[in-house]
Order: sequence, then structure tokens, then C-alpha cells
Amino acid sequence: MTRTTELSAALALGWSMLLTLGLVTSGIVVGVLCGSGNLAIVVAGPAELLLLAPAALLLARIYGVPDRRRALALAPASALELLIGAALGVILHFPAGYLSELVERRFPTPRAVLDAQLHALTPSSALMAVLMLLSVAAIVPFAEELFFRGALFTPLLRSGPTFVAVWTTSIAFAFAHQEPRNWAPLLLVALVLAELRQLGGSIWSGVALHGAFNAATLLIVYVERPTEIKPQAGAWQLALLGGGLTVGGLWLFSRVAGRRPGASSS
Repeated sequence: MTRTTELSAALALGWSMLLTLGLVTSGIVVGVLCGSGNLAIVVAGPAELLLLAPAALLLARIYGVPDRRRALALAPASALELLIGAALGVILHFPAGYLSELVERRFPTPRAVLDAQLHALTPSSALMAVLMLLSVAAIVPFAEELFFRGALFTPLLRSGPTFVAVWTTSIAFAFAHQEPRNWAPLLLVALVLAELRQLGGSIWSGVALHGAFNAATLLIVYVERPTEIKPQAGAWQLALLGGGLTVGGLWLFSRVAGRRPGASSS
């Protein structure tokens, strides 16, 4: 049997920090070339995939097993697992949104930044809306799940306790998004993504959750067409309901995934 190199939590965070530097550089280049509007969002997805996919393959080569599909957790997921994942992506908007509002109250985002974000998210045409949705809700989720819940999670799960893999990849995922205001809600989403990966043994349910979460954010802007972003009063009742539904969804997912042979394998 071929002996694989072990990946520690500290080393995994180091790889993630190196990747974050690459993401920042990529974002700067995209901003310079495409500006800060719709086109930047469309191009950002493929640019992220071009960075994360080779990084994931490199880590899989160093720390993974000979079977690349197993090393990157590309095992198939059932239709019901994908459906539960997508539903969780929508449900998580309630607790994650509440956390965002709490952070916003303490550290308000400058109005100019909010206006720029709204301008970038508001599509200039139907074609641009479709391309943005494809980038944000398909390409980006796949790229990020491939790296964090695939290439990083798999060797961490093999090298130590499950909670180390869950928390290390979740923290790395949150910090890879450079806006500190988003770290708390992103950590919550990342923990659920890590649980799906651990329970199902595959990244695909996480891709479904991640894609639905991102898509819901865009579709709210598409449908409501707001003229400005206004901080909203947090509804803790909805956040509590969303949290309860998330726990229930994870329990249901564990029951469904548990019936599939090899679902929890690394």
C-alpha cells in the first residue's frame, strides 16, 4: 500500500493563506481589467476556478491517495442528497443573514461600498443576469468546494479527528473571503458544508448548498431591484427557525447518506 503524506491543521491553514493571497491578486487583476460592474462578477468565477482547480490537484497529489476522485471527494451523491443540500442553502440565509445584520450594526459598511456592491449585483441585461448566476452559483461553488471540502478536507479527515477537519476547513474558508464583516456568517455556512462533506463523503451536496446559497442572494436582487441597500432589523425568530430547520436538515441528510455504501469514507 502506498503511504500518503499527512496534512496537519496548521499546514492546511498555511496552504489556505497562500491560496487567499492568490485570490486577492486574482481579484485585483479582474478589477483592473473588468472594472467593478457585472463583467467583473462574470469573470471572477472562471478566474477562481483556474486558480483553485490546479491548487486542489496539487494538494491531492501531495496528500491524497492515488485515486484522484477519492482524494477530491468526487464520489456521486444521490438526487435526494443534492435536494437536501440545496434546501439547506436557502434555509441558511435566515441565521446567516441575522449574523450579518448583527455585524453590520456594530461595524456599518460605508454607503459608497454598499452602492458599489448593489451596482455590481444588478444585471444590466438578461444575458448578463444569466452569466452572473452561472459564475456565482455554479462555477464558484464547485471551485471552492473542490479545494476546501475536497483537497483540504480529505487528508485532514484521514490524519486526525473529524472535528479538526471540520473546523480547520471552515475557518480557512471564512478567512479566504477577505471581508471581515462576512467571516461570522460564512463560518456558519462553512460548518454546515463540512458536515455534509463528512456525512456524505462527497463534495456534490455541498456544491448544491453553496450554489443555492449564492443563487438566493443574487435572485433577491434580480427580483426586488432595490435602488439602495438598507440595513434591516434582524429577526431573531427567523434566525432561530432557520437554525432549527438546518439541524433537522442535517439529521435527515445523515439518514439519507447513511443508506449509501461508503458515504462517510475519506
